[in-house]
Amino acid sequence: MERLTVLEFIRHKDPTWTLPRHLVRDLERRFPDVAFLAPEDQAEADRLLPMADVVLGLAVKPANFPSAQRLRWIQVTAASVSALLFPELVESPVIVTNGRGLHAAAMAEHTIGVLLMFARKLHLTRDAQRDHRWIQSELAGGPPFLSLAGSTLGLIGFGHIGRAIAAKARALGARVLAVRRHPAADPAPADEQWGCDRQPELLALSDWLVLAPALTAETRGMIGARELARMKPGALLVNLGRGPLVNESALIEALESGRLAGAALDVFDDEPLPAESRLWDMPQVILTPHVSGLGPRLWERSIDLFARNLDAFRSGRPLENLVDKRAGY
Repeated sequence: MERLTVLEFIRHKDPTWTLPRHLVRDLERRFPDVAFLAPEDQAEADRLLPMADVVLGLAVKPANFPSAQRLRWIQVTAASVSALLFPELVESPVIVTNGRGLHAAAMAEHTIGVLLMFARKLHLTRDAQRDHRWIQSELAGGPPFLSLAGSTLGLIGFGHIGRAIAAKARALGARVLAVRRHPAADPAPADEQWGCDRQPELLALSDWLVLAPALTAETRGMIGARELARMKPGALLVNLGRGPLVNESALIEALESGRLAGAALDVFDDEPLPAESRLWDMPQVILTPHVSGLGPRLWERSIDLFARNLDAFRSGRPLENLVDKRAGY
């Protein structure tokens, strides 16, 4: 029987998102009868792809997919698989699994962190510290301090990340309303789960709106000028899903007009965020450079998930985190 071959290609121009090589060596020790290929760049990945039964990462592209005749399974370490689901792959028998759940705890803590920054105006005090300014009177005389306790947090997207956010927000006294495609009879850990048809109502009721859905054809651009106009005046928006969930121009207009009190953005249409973006200079905006998913031992946990799935794949057992390629998540 021919030896199973895994092609690992988790490479990024930002080293933060490049798999440390020692973890590939760990896989080789754990699976001595599996061949592991670790190309340096996309050109080498293209050359080696015809040898691969399994791909770990994002080596597969529309241009090279016809050469992947042996390919049966792709494991992605991120939760999002939008970049991978081109029509030919969707229609193929190749199965796709993702990293959903790996980032939930970190992203929930990130969300609570930026909400507390807004509530306690910590972003403004940090700006003042940089400028050596004592702003006690400005803070006391400006808009009131906020509290999560007694507020309403609206969640769009209620997978692993959304549920982790809901649990932590409720622990701090917030009422949590979640919108999802298929609401469950038991709303926990939210207070209520609603269908997508009630999203306009959610927008109108939320003091904090948190976006954590998968990026799909249905969710791309889901928050535009019309949706922002429906939001509660003075509400705040947090986007840690994907930049294209939100119409960035409409968001900037809502922030500049004062309709929205602020936004915490970890993801953007273009990354890095262009230097000319007006978002950089808005004191009511907290910008983070797509780091909400980073947490302790992220790569080690990612490889442990892949190892469990590789063992299941070889044994013919069901794999964890199977993606519905047509739904997009």
